[in-house]
Amino acid sequence: MVAAGIGLALTSGQGIAVADPSTPDSSGSVASTAGEPPSSADSAKKSRGTHDSASGADQSDGPATDPARNDAESEDPESNERDTAETADDVADDEPSRTDREVNSGAADEAESVATGSNANHSDADNSIADPQVTESAAVAPPVDANAGADAPQPAAPEPARETPPAAKATRPLGPAAAVVSTAVVPTKPAGFFTTLLSAFGITDTPRPTASPLMTIVLAWLRRQVAATADVPLGSSPSAPQASQTSAQWSTTINVRDYGAVGDGVTDDSAAIKAAEAAMTSGARLYFPDGDYRFTQQSPAGGAAIVLSGLSNITIEFDEGARLLMDNLTSSGHGQGHGIKIAGAASYVTLLNPTIEWVTRPSWRSWGDGISIVGYPSDSAPAAGWTGSTGKVEFVSIINGRVVNAPQAVAVVMGASDVTVTDFTAVGTLADGLHFNANRRVTVDGLVAQNTGDDGLAFVTYYHETQPWTYGPTDGPFNQSSIGEWNNSDSTATNITVSGGQANGFRVQGGYDITISNVTITNKAFGFHINSAIATHPGDWTSLASRTITISNVTIENVGTGIVLGTNNVNGTEDSKWWDFSGTVISDVTILGAQNWSVAVETPWTTTSKFAGVTLRNIYAETGVDNDGPNSGGNGGILLASLHESVIDNVRLVSEHAANIIILGASRMRDGLTVADLPSSNLTIDDLSLEGPGQILIQDIAGVEFGNVSSTGAEGAAVVLFRVKDASFDAITVELAGRGSGDGYGVRLLQVRDIDITHVVIAMDDHMGSSWCSVQISGGNSTEGMAGDGVRIDSLTYTTERNAFASDIDVQGGPWGAANWYINAHWRHEGVATPHWTSYLYGDITPV
Repeated sequence: MVAAGIGLALTSGQGIAVADPSTPDSSGSVASTAGEPPSSADSAKKSRGTHDSASGADQSDGPATDPARNDAESEDPESNERDTAETADDVADDEPSRTDREVNSGAADEAESVATGSNANHSDADNSIADPQVTESAAVAPPVDANAGADAPQPAAPEPARETPPAAKATRPLGPAAAVVSTAVVPTKPAGFFTTLLSAFGITDTPRPTASPLMTIVLAWLRRQVAATADVPLGSSPSAPQASQTSAQWSTTINVRDYGAVGDGVTDDSAAIKAAEAAMTSGARLYFPDGDYRFTQQSPAGGAAIVLSGLSNITIEFDEGARLLMDNLTSSGHGQGHGIKIAGAASYVTLLNPTIEWVTRPSWRSWGDGISIVGYPSDSAPAAGWTGSTGKVEFVSIINGRVVNAPQAVAVVMGASDVTVTDFTAVGTLADGLHFNANRRVTVDGLVAQNTGDDGLAFVTYYHETQPWTYGPTDGPFNQSSIGEWNNSDSTATNITVSGGQANGFRVQGGYDITISNVTITNKAFGFHINSAIATHPGDWTSLASRTITISNVTIENVGTGIVLGTNNVNGTEDSKWWDFSGTVISDVTILGAQNWSVAVETPWTTTSKFAGVTLRNIYAETGVDNDGPNSGGNGGILLASLHESVIDNVRLVSEHAANIIILGASRMRDGLTVADLPSSNLTIDDLSLEGPGQILIQDIAGVEFGNVSSTGAEGAAVVLFRVKDASFDAITVELAGRGSGDGYGVRLLQVRDIDITHVVIAMDDHMGSSWCSVQISGGNSTEGMAGDGVRIDSLTYTTERNAFASDIDVQGGPWGAANWYINAHWRHEGVATPHWTSYLYGDITPV
């Protein structure tokens, strides 16, 4: 490959055949692939992404709703009771039809096998560029520039005993009816707002507040005041109900024991609980003293063990050792209602220490959330035809809650405003942990979600142009006609720990102005998901692209895919409301041991796909075991396809096996367009780094401004540009590429146009496989165009430890070779007797 004596191999001919590297050109020459290491395209062809199904139907997208004795209104869009012979785990997976190895519908498949093929090596007796005469001098020094950069469902395990607070009395042994089923050890709760404020008052010995009930209510009221006044417009004042909460007192206390409840975990306390519920009025407290209160009614009145509708200034308080034991499954294991249901219109609702456990884990996902809150997403009266709650629920506090083995979600909040959830624990539920649909001003501070059948945390709002509700006019979930205030806006979630189970650590769909931070996710199918969707079948979900989503300080470990950014059934030709996620910033994320993709942008397999407006900053990914094999997916790599108007900053992948960073202009190769006709993606990418035997492949894209790009330890080619137009680089740094026995390349430029690179720095030892090029410009042919038009490399600094003399640059000549190009090269081989720097300006134009 290296032309003796000149340091530059000039080649000519057809170049590479993209679809089939071994196809002979018109002259009969065949591209050689002998000894070829696995290519990026080979890796990508095995890459099956993590996309949701083409329909966009997604069980996580449906909240666990109250069917109100109408099974068709369950969360599951297909059916409520799931009367088919499915187990709970069979239906719990968030992703409905395709496995996490079957996605991006070929986006990664389109990373063609040109990146490492040696078919760009040509022979042509009539080279269009004469051999330059190189002058060597030991006195010539290299340029110095400071900017040069060198889903299988998981069965439930026995429920761990609830931790007894240090200052609390021990819980008495449970009766046989109180046994519950769940999974692994519950992680330590994060310290939320409530715990922090208690410590300020010197109460630090117990995480549960019943040692000071008055202080609990005062703090709950204080938090509501902060939430209520934070967004009061200038010149306005809080509403009158807010002023009524200046005292931590109730008009009356309804003690369930006064209505006949025994609380021994054996006696059926259903009638007593319902009698106490009936006695509740606005301004009252419903109180559960220490004990286990067994509820057995199936299809209870109002759809829950406790139903409070249209009441305000109320509190439901569980003593420190109190539990509501739901023991009302059908004989087939179906859920038969919620634990607690609050319906609007209502305001100033406090749930203090609510502890709800299903005695037996349901056999599958069915009717019943631990806590269901249903209001209406509007400050105005509900729309005509609505027969459910009479208005929004506002100023809600849920403090120190715990739900185990709910048939659906731990808590579902729909159509509510100013909601605070503090120090909540979810264990073994068959749907989501916390699910928020069509709310505003939600604050979550402290969530532990363990082995949930769906997302640990979900902010999800659906779309319909005219109809506000999804299933029927009596219950949620709700739709919105645009992205705005009731898309869970002005919401925050922090101190979140999610482990085990199905689907995502958290999901944001159809959201606006949501901040999520300080999150740990382990052993889930996906770390987190941000997506939009257009329904194509009955029961599918439709959601607009989220806006102004901020996610930071997230650690993800041992998942299928770490970060998923996706559009379902959105081909990019629609209105931008479906694919423009403007203001979405994801930063400071660590992903360890992802088995499929560490990060994946996944869209339908189309040449027009788009995902716009996202910033990925400070993303560190370290792969786990080598999953190379059939349908092995991305093997821990990073897939950035279809991005537009986006910023990628400081993204680093570390892998001991061949995991790639792939950047594609669209999910499907746009081979119907010439390189000159590729539309601009308008991307900014800086500090992109890969450490390991994989490669950085940039393909079928235009309009990208790169800062620093680096590769260390590539098995074959380190950095490959294939069909790239209008791209600039501050620096490409390659260390120890070509580690395999086949062909090796530092930087490959194949069928490119208008490429400006300020610095290329390549450092090698004395290893060389079957062939080696420091820089190659190639791939031209009569069908696909020139190898390179307008390639400008202002400085190439190339060093090796070999006993050699050439620059190892390879440029295709002939009619389809490079044109309007130059490389200002400086190289040094330490293995010669007298190492020295050699410099030469290659090309057919002179730098300005």
